[in-house]
Amino acid sequence: MRLLSLLILFLMLFNCKLDKKSTMVQEKAAPQRGELSWESQIFLGNRLFSEKTCITCHDVNKTKIGPSVKEIMKIYKEENGDIVAFLRGKAKPIVDTTSAQVAIMQANIDGFLQNISDEELQTIATYMQHVDELNRD
Repeated sequence: MRLLSLLILFLMLFNCKLDKKSTMVQEKAAPQRGELSWESQIFLGNRLFSEKTCITCHDVNKTKIGPSVKEIMKIYKEENGDIVAFLRGKAKPIVDTTSAQVAIMQANIDGFLQNISDEELQTIATYMQHVDELNRD
């Protein structure tokens, strides 16, 4: 009986040590990622522009359902607008659009861009700026 009691005590102590070790491993935070390079921002912005269906309505050079990226960026530069604030839903559209286009865009912002980070929105803006610079007349 005494041997059984010692065995149970040993197992309990050993189990407590394992729990402390596993807790210590879980407490270690993942290392923080550094800032994305300009090229990485463009790459990620391009991917998100497609994945979040922006490309469905916005062509780089010509009007589709919505204005072209070139037209959007021209107006945002002229008006010193904040495209990220607009995409976040914190600024009104400054590009001349119809009420139907605004309704579609608002639905997309509410749906596809709801759980996207500010950093990811910034990469979309960087991508749009980049393709605008590449496609100037």
